[in-house]
Amino acid sequence: MNNIKKVITLSFFVLCFISMQAQTKDNETGSKKNTDFLPKAGEFGIGVDATPVFNYLGNIFNNTVGNTLDLSSTVLYGKYYLSDETAVRTALGISSTNNKTLDYIRDDAAWLTDPLSNKQVTDTRNINNQQYFVSLAYQKFIGKSRIRGFYGAQVLCGYNSIKTNYTYGNPMSEVNPMPSSKYAYDASGSRVLQNITVNSFKVGCGGIVGFEYYVLPKVCIGGEVSLNLIYTNGQQLSSKSEKVVGDKVVANDLATSPGSSDLSIKTSRFTPNGFQEQLGFYVMFHF
Repeated sequence: MNNIKKVITLSFFVLCFISMQAQTKDNETGSKKNTDFLPKAGEFGIGVDATPVFNYLGNIFNNTVGNTLDLSSTVLYGKYYLSDETAVRTALGISSTNNKTLDYIRDDAAWLTDPLSNKQVTDTRNINNQQYFVSLAYQKFIGKSRIRGFYGAQVLCGYNSIKTNYTYGNPMSEVNPMPSSKYAYDASGSRVLQNITVNSFKVGCGGIVGFEYYVLPKVCIGGEVSLNLIYTNGQQLSSKSEKVVGDKVVANDLATSPGSSDLSIKTSRFTPNGFQEQLGFYVMFHF
């Protein structure tokens, strides 16, 4: 299914470029009407990712169950026109979430004093997910009409980290080596304090191709896809835990993965969560 999507996307762009090149030959060097719509040398552009909106509209027509519009994270675009036909474009994706879950658990100290006690303490799980991606590209535009194509090259990098921390209301001690906890103990009697499950960065470069249609003067809807060589380096992963050994509470820091690396070449769009194999849309304003 993914291969079919890739073929359709690439075919779409080929047809767009053939149409735009033909249109460029037929049109004069740009009428006053069209040039008023297009940005000029020295102007700036700012934009946002519009792919979630297009996906939402497409799912409406497909009668997709549970279709929702998620605008919680997006890609920001910035552009500076070096000339009327060339520009430097940057895309920035940031997704920073801190999800905290609180659970009540029996207060062991109160229960030992009074087995009928209803006192409770709180166990906490805090999941910290940090994702940062940035791309810098050079664009060359084709055509003088309100719809025009572009091609160019980009360099990109990204970082992703997922860390989960646990805190407990009932302290571990020699007297109470396995206190009541929301989260389970392992076979050795240890309970987790921290897990680092993702810690990676990526760098890459590639070519970009796309189109822009100016619905209003200096306001356009665009679409972009890229073919990139991307290297991903996964750092060492680890886990921290605690357990009672003798009369002491001992913390243990254990490496769970030595890391990994990946080198790939694929078509993709830029997203806050990395790179997805689909066409990306955006809306941009120029001034």
